[in-house]
Amino acid sequence: MLRFEPMSKYEKRQQIIAYVAPYVSLFPTKFALVFGTRHGVLKFAEEILSLYRQGYFTNVIISGGVTDQSKDSEASILAHALLSHGILEHMMLIEDKATNTGQNVTFTREKVKEFGVTDLLLIGKISSMRRYIMTVRKQWPEIRRICCHGVNYFSCPVDQWWKDREFRTRVMSECRKIPFYVEKGLISDVPIINGIVM
Repeated sequence: MLRFEPMSKYEKRQQIIAYVAPYVSLFPTKFALVFGTRHGVLKFAEEILSLYRQGYFTNVIISGGVTDQSKDSEASILAHALLSHGILEHMMLIEDKATNTGQNVTFTREKVKEFGVTDLLLIGKISSMRRYIMTVRKQWPEIRRICCHGVNYFSCPVDQWWKDREFRTRVMSECRKIPFYVEKGLISDVPIINGIVM
């Protein structure tokens, strides 16, 4: 959890973003799990394609159901964007029922259980990186190695997160959610040391 020592406002801001969006080293995996979104879809598609071209995954699971009174699921919206960016349909697995991060993980776990997945690349909003990792650690015990890529679709660099209203709102929301979800037993605290999820 976050604990502040005496420091400047700028240093506190850097500590906050380093907590919710920690540096995590990537490694090649068979599967990537993308947490669905309706925000920054084109940016997501560009970065997912880049990760694929760099060899970080061979198949992508896109998880996200219908939200915000839309008839299209988050998974289908992202899948369409990925198809238009060159990701082939046979490489994608769609999970279109989840409406929260816990369901993203548990529904996906059920969907791919026959593949014996033990390593996983997580892809989602940069502001939620730590919570994604903590959720997988708690809800998908078969996963032994986790890495995570956060997509920054906001209007400012990560080290200036407070300058974008949505970015700032999401970061502060994570600071409230994480200890609450730990207390409820929904996620597990996970050490991340030198970029490695322990």
